[in-house]
Amino acid sequence: MDSIAVENYLKSLWQLGPDDVTTLDLAQELNVAPASATKMIKRLTSRGLVEHTPYKGASLTEEGKLKALSVVRRHRLLETFLSQTLDLSSEQLHDEAERLDHALSGELEEAIASYLGNPTRDPHGHPIPNSNGEFSHENDLLLSEVPSGKFVTITQVPDKNSEMLAWLRNEEIIPGKRIEVIGKDKFTDNIIIELDGSKKRLGFSVAKNIHVKLEVNA
Repeated sequence: MDSIAVENYLKSLWQLGPDDVTTLDLAQELNVAPASATKMIKRLTSRGLVEHTPYKGASLTEEGKLKALSVVRRHRLLETFLSQTLDLSSEQLHDEAERLDHALSGELEEAIASYLGNPTRDPHGHPIPNSNGEFSHENDLLLSEVPSGKFVTITQVPDKNSEMLAWLRNEEIIPGKRIEVIGKDKFTDNIIIELDGSKKRLGFSVAKNIHVKLEVNA
């Protein structure tokens, strides 16, 4: 089994990727010194899990990607399990799953998946890869990119920022909600949406973290 540090680096490379992740971005994501990130990148490269191009960045190899997605799968299955069995709030799930996902055996991982009915999304709407590292949801787009006048259904909300997540939940901006994009105000850096008959303004910095599915015939 890989160390917790190795798994965290692989997962972060996948989240920041897919290609040319800089050492500085990786260090900031993991809250470590750039020198530590550089050392780990060299270690992962020597193991064939990462390809690194000096002055350009690091990318996961196919083997590295599979290992990263294995961690992602365990994490998102745990979030789903904790939500459904212990009824933890959405703001608690990420941190609690982060503490447990590295210790989850393959047997327990598959037992949890089977118990849950092999879910394809976690409580935040993030796709759960299957045991082969494949996703069944590939068509999500960012709310910030949706043209005005379109109807969409929210599919994903961010899970790392608990304050943002709590605010979104309070505003009922949650997975499964249908909204209309009314317009965009670039001068105030806002996107205007309508949800359940009420108009709301979201900063683009928030809208860039929300994924949606476009209603083709709406």
